Amino acid sequence: MKKIFFSTFVLLFIPANTFAQSLEVRGQLSSWLLFTSSSIDETRLGLRYIPELSVIQPLTDDKNLDAEISLNANTEAPFKSLSDLSDNAELKLYRMWGRYTSSQFEARLGRQKINFGPAKILRSLMWFDRVDPRDPFELTDGVDGLLMRYYFLNNANVWLWGLYGNDDIKGLELVKSNQDEVELGGRFQLPVPKGEMAMTYHHRKIDTADWEAKMTTILKDDDENRLAVDGNWDIGVGLWFEAVVSHINTVSKSEQWREFLTLGCDYTFASGIHVLGEHFVASTSTSVNETRDDSEISALSVDYNLGLLDRINAIGFYDWTRDDIYYFAGWQRTYDNWQINVLAFSNRDDIDNTFAGDGVQMIITYNH
Repeated sequence: MKKIFFSTFVLLFIPANTFAQSLEVRGQLSSWLLFTSSSIDETRLGLRYIPELSVIQPLTDDKNLDAEISLNANTEAPFKSLSDLSDNAELKLYRMWGRYTSSQFEARLGRQKINFGPAKILRSLMWFDRVDPRDPFELTDGVDGLLMRYYFLNNANVWLWGLYGNDDIKGLELVKSNQDEVELGGRFQLPVPKGEMAMTYHHRKIDTADWEAKMTTILKDDDENRLAVDGNWDIGVGLWFEAVVSHINTVSKSEQWREFLTLGCDYTFASGIHVLGEHFVASTSTSVNETRDDSEISALSVDYNLGLLDRINAIGFYDWTRDDIYYFAGWQRTYDNWQINVLAFSNRDDIDNTFAGDGVQMIITYNH
């Protein structure tokens, strides 16, 4: 599929002297210092550059072909041994897609970001991305596949997708997908009074070797089916929910279910202070009506714009299962091309995340 898309991308450039065409080159260069409370040796310097090339080829007044390719070049090393920066350097494909659009339809093929659902922090519908709400740039790896969307005149819309060749864990998945099998799914969004509701479905084949390495139960087959319902309303106060059920057949227990629920609300005061709260519940059970393991987390977020250049935000998490509290606070100043972020956090140490433990991160970013 990558070869097919690359050929499509190149073809967009071939008729450049024949058709009106728009070509744009952008980039984002970031540098950061990360301090953690464990010891001064954990102070780290990081660099990242994301160059992006996009092209638009008009076909008619309401039909276009466009494409985008971007890379993620990054490195990080302890501040006391900056010579390791070159050894730790990594270059990978970030986005590469081609798209056809019309007034009511679009089809996008390639490595892309696919996300949906109204939740902002504790997302039950985090199926194909891993966007961290504390990350000011919302960076996440893409998925390889085809996404098609059709928009009805009453603002309803339908999504259909097929994913292939994605061997990394996505979103809230516990085990990998079989990269040699196609994943299929779709979503239908419908306007309702004061808001919108949607239903989403996804089917995939599980990587059986990854399952056997991580799980104690034996698979009856390698199918996973997910079904979700979500909705959001604006009644002065914003309200939303996401409810997800995932089903996998196992031998030792006839069925294995994973269930997720997010409830959220937000309100912006006249002063400009925006407050958002979400509650998330995840459970694993042998039947859809029987809960075996529960985890619950609540989050409260507050953000405020201090004039035209500065924005502050804070998020508090309460883990009901561990009876623990985690904090995050950020300040952001934005100029035309420059952005400065200072982030402070207190979190668990045993997570694979930039915000693990207690620390402060300072980021300077240049956009061109």
